[in-house]
Amino acid sequence: MPTDARRRRELPSEAKRRGASRAKVVPTSVIVVDPRVRLKCSIPLCDNLGRHLLCPPNVMPIDQFRETLKAFKNALLLQIESDYDSSDKSNLHLDAEMCADLHEVTEARRFEKKLTQLVEEMEALAFKKGFYFATGLGGCECVLCDTCVGQGSKNPCRHPFRARPSMQALGIDVIKTCKRAGMPVKLSSSQKVRWTGLVLLD
Repeated sequence: MPTDARRRRELPSEAKRRGASRAKVVPTSVIVVDPRVRLKCSIPLCDNLGRHLLCPPNVMPIDQFRETLKAFKNALLLQIESDYDSSDKSNLHLDAEMCADLHEVTEARRFEKKLTQLVEEMEALAFKKGFYFATGLGGCECVLCDTCVGQGSKNPCRHPFRARPSMQALGIDVIKTCKRAGMPVKLSSSQKVRWTGLVLLD
Protein backbone atom coordinates (compact mmCIF):
# COMPACT_ATOMS: atom_id res chain seq x y z
CA MET A 1 0.00 0.00 0.00
CA PRO A 2 1.58 3.35 -1.04
CA THR A 3 2.32 5.76 1.79
CA ASP A 4 0.70 9.20 2.00
CA ALA A 5 4.06 10.75 1.05
CA ARG A 6 4.29 8.64 -2.09
CA ARG A 7 0.71 9.41 -3.07
CA ARG A 8 1.41 13.13 -2.63
CA ARG A 9 4.52 12.89 -4.81
CA GLU A 10 2.43 11.40 -7.61
CA LEU A 11 0.06 14.36 -7.78
CA PRO A 12 2.31 17.00 -9.45
CA SER A 13 3.26 14.76 -12.36
CA GLU A 14 -0.40 13.84 -12.86
CA ALA A 15 -1.35 17.53 -12.78
CA LYS A 16 1.21 18.29 -15.48
CA ARG A 17 -0.10 15.42 -17.56
CA ARG A 18 -3.52 17.06 -17.35
CA GLY A 19 -2.29 20.45 -18.49
CA ALA A 20 -0.61 22.22 -15.55
CA SER A 21 2.45 24.28 -16.44
CA ARG A 22 3.74 23.97 -12.90
CA ALA A 23 2.61 21.84 -9.97
CA LYS A 24 4.15 21.31 -6.57
CA VAL A 25 3.14 19.86 -3.22
CA VAL A 26 4.00 22.41 -0.55
CA PRO A 27 3.53 22.59 3.23
CA THR A 28 0.53 24.71 4.18
CA SER A 29 2.90 26.88 6.22
CA VAL A 30 3.76 28.68 2.95
CA ILE A 31 0.12 29.75 2.47
CA VAL A 32 -0.31 33.38 3.49
CA VAL A 33 -3.73 34.50 4.74
CA ASP A 34 -4.08 38.28 4.95
CA PRO A 35 -7.32 40.23 5.59
CA ARG A 36 -6.12 42.92 3.19
CA VAL A 37 -6.86 40.50 0.34
CA ARG A 38 -10.56 40.66 1.18
CA LEU A 39 -10.29 44.44 1.48
CA LYS A 40 -9.54 44.49 -2.25
CA CYS A 41 -13.01 43.01 -2.85
CA SER A 42 -14.43 46.28 -1.51
CA ILE A 43 -11.83 48.83 -2.60
CA PRO A 44 -12.23 49.30 -5.50
CA LEU A 45 -15.66 47.66 -5.38
CA CYS A 46 -15.73 44.30 -7.20
CA ASP A 47 -18.98 43.71 -9.09
CA ASN A 48 -19.13 40.16 -7.65
CA LEU A 49 -19.18 41.33 -4.02
CA GLY A 50 -22.48 40.34 -2.43
CA ARG A 51 -23.83 39.10 -5.76
CA HIS A 52 -21.86 35.93 -6.40
CA LEU A 53 -22.59 32.82 -4.31
CA LEU A 54 -18.89 32.04 -3.93
CA CYS A 55 -17.64 35.56 -3.26
CA PRO A 56 -17.67 37.51 0.02
CA PRO A 57 -19.72 37.75 2.15
CA ASN A 58 -21.13 34.38 1.04
CA VAL A 59 -18.00 32.38 1.90
CA MET A 60 -16.28 31.28 5.09
CA PRO A 61 -14.95 34.19 7.22
CA ILE A 62 -11.19 34.66 7.07
CA ASP A 63 -10.63 33.77 10.75
CA GLN A 64 -12.56 30.53 10.34
CA PHE A 65 -10.63 29.63 7.20
CA ARG A 66 -7.31 30.42 8.92
CA GLU A 67 -8.26 28.07 11.76
CA THR A 68 -9.43 25.35 9.34
CA LEU A 69 -6.20 25.66 7.35
CA LYS A 70 -4.24 24.58 10.45
CA ALA A 71 -5.76 21.10 10.13
CA PHE A 72 -4.13 20.62 6.71
CA LYS A 73 -0.43 19.80 6.44
CA ASN A 74 0.13 19.99 2.68
CA ALA A 75 -1.33 21.50 -0.45
CA LEU A 76 -0.98 20.97 -4.17
CA LEU A 77 -0.23 24.30 -5.84
CA LEU A 78 -1.19 24.41 -9.52
CA GLN A 79 -0.36 26.88 -12.27
CA ILE A 80 -1.47 27.19 -15.87
CA GLU A 81 0.52 29.53 -18.08
CA SER A 82 -1.33 31.60 -20.63
CA ASP A 83 -0.05 32.63 -24.04
CA TYR A 84 -0.25 36.37 -23.30
CA ASP A 85 1.44 38.74 -20.85
CA SER A 86 -0.03 40.94 -18.12
CA SER A 87 1.61 44.23 -19.04
CA ASP A 88 -0.53 47.33 -18.60
CA LYS A 89 -1.51 48.41 -22.11
CA SER A 90 -3.71 51.32 -21.04
CA ASN A 91 -2.96 54.80 -19.78
CA LEU A 92 -6.43 55.07 -18.25
CA HIS A 93 -7.34 54.65 -14.60
CA LEU A 94 -9.29 51.58 -13.49
CA ASP A 95 -13.04 52.07 -13.85
CA ALA A 96 -16.23 50.03 -14.23
CA GLU A 97 -16.11 50.07 -18.02
CA MET A 98 -12.54 48.80 -18.10
CA CYS A 99 -13.37 46.03 -15.59
CA ALA A 100 -16.32 44.99 -17.74
CA ASP A 101 -14.05 44.82 -20.77
CA LEU A 102 -11.57 42.67 -18.83
CA HIS A 103 -14.32 40.20 -17.89
CA GLU A 104 -15.25 39.85 -21.52
CA VAL A 105 -11.75 38.92 -22.71
CA THR A 106 -12.32 35.46 -24.10
CA GLU A 107 -8.67 34.44 -23.84
CA ALA A 108 -8.58 35.10 -20.09
CA ARG A 109 -11.85 33.25 -19.57
CA ARG A 110 -10.50 30.27 -21.50
CA PHE A 111 -7.57 29.89 -19.08
CA GLU A 112 -9.78 30.50 -16.04
CA LYS A 113 -12.04 27.65 -17.13
CA LYS A 114 -9.05 25.44 -17.84
CA LEU A 115 -7.72 26.03 -14.32
CA THR A 116 -11.17 25.44 -12.81
CA GLN A 117 -11.35 22.08 -14.56
CA LEU A 118 -7.83 21.14 -13.45
CA VAL A 119 -8.52 22.01 -9.79
CA GLU A 120 -11.71 19.95 -9.93
CA GLU A 121 -9.92 16.95 -11.45
CA MET A 122 -6.98 17.07 -9.03
CA GLU A 123 -9.27 17.38 -6.02
CA ALA A 124 -11.14 14.27 -7.18
CA LEU A 125 -7.90 12.39 -7.86
CA ALA A 126 -6.49 13.30 -4.43
CA PHE A 127 -9.70 12.07 -2.83
CA LYS A 128 -9.42 8.74 -4.69
CA LYS A 129 -5.81 8.41 -3.54
CA GLY A 130 -6.96 8.55 0.07
CA PHE A 131 -6.82 12.27 0.88
CA TYR A 132 -10.48 12.33 1.78
CA PHE A 133 -10.40 15.94 3.04
CA ALA A 134 -8.97 17.20 -0.27
CA THR A 135 -10.41 20.65 -0.97
CA GLY A 136 -9.91 22.62 -4.18
CA LEU A 137 -9.76 26.41 -4.43
CA GLY A 138 -9.81 28.35 -7.69
CA GLY A 139 -7.79 31.25 -9.00
CA CYS A 140 -10.69 33.57 -9.85
CA GLU A 141 -14.42 33.88 -9.29
CA CYS A 142 -16.40 30.78 -10.25
CA VAL A 143 -16.72 30.65 -14.06
CA LEU A 144 -19.01 27.64 -14.44
CA CYS A 145 -21.95 29.88 -15.34
CA ASP A 146 -21.97 33.03 -17.44
CA THR A 147 -24.09 34.65 -14.72
CA CYS A 148 -24.31 33.42 -11.13
CA VAL A 149 -27.83 32.96 -9.75
CA GLY A 150 -26.65 35.36 -7.07
CA GLN A 151 -27.35 36.20 -3.47
CA GLY A 152 -30.99 36.89 -2.62
CA SER A 153 -32.41 35.13 -5.67
CA LYS A 154 -33.41 32.11 -3.52
CA ASN A 155 -32.20 29.93 -6.38
CA PRO A 156 -29.62 27.26 -5.53
CA CYS A 157 -26.23 27.04 -7.23
CA ARG A 158 -26.55 25.32 -10.60
CA HIS A 159 -23.33 23.34 -10.02
CA PRO A 160 -23.12 22.66 -6.26
CA PHE A 161 -20.68 19.73 -6.64
CA ARG A 162 -18.33 21.57 -8.98
CA ALA A 163 -18.35 25.19 -7.82
CA ARG A 164 -15.38 26.28 -5.68
CA PRO A 165 -14.47 29.64 -4.14
CA SER A 166 -11.25 31.35 -5.11
CA MET A 167 -8.22 31.50 -2.87
CA GLN A 168 -8.60 35.28 -2.73
CA ALA A 169 -12.21 35.00 -1.52
CA LEU A 170 -10.89 33.19 1.57
CA GLY A 171 -8.15 35.75 2.16
CA ILE A 172 -5.15 33.96 0.63
CA ASP A 173 -2.41 36.27 -0.62
CA VAL A 174 -1.73 34.40 -3.87
CA ILE A 175 1.28 36.53 -4.87
CA LYS A 176 3.14 36.01 -1.60
CA THR A 177 2.10 32.35 -1.34
CA CYS A 178 3.44 31.60 -4.82
CA LYS A 179 6.68 33.42 -4.05
CA ARG A 180 7.20 31.43 -0.84
CA ALA A 181 6.45 28.21 -2.74
CA GLY A 182 9.07 28.97 -5.39
CA MET A 183 6.42 29.49 -8.10
CA PRO A 184 6.36 33.31 -8.33
CA VAL A 185 3.90 35.29 -10.43
CA LYS A 186 4.16 38.91 -11.48
CA LEU A 187 1.49 41.49 -12.19
CA SER A 188 1.69 43.99 -15.04
CA SER A 189 4.80 42.48 -16.59
CA SER A 190 5.94 41.10 -19.91
CA GLN A 191 5.95 37.61 -18.40
CA LYS A 192 3.12 35.30 -19.38
CA VAL A 193 0.12 35.30 -17.05
CA ARG A 194 0.05 32.33 -14.68
CA TRP A 195 -3.34 31.31 -13.32
CA THR A 196 -2.93 29.66 -9.92
CA GLY A 197 -5.14 27.18 -8.06
CA LEU A 198 -4.79 25.08 -4.93
CA VAL A 199 -5.87 21.74 -3.55
CA LEU A 200 -5.59 21.35 0.22
CA LEU A 201 -4.46 17.88 1.29
CA ASP A 202 -4.92 16.24 4.69
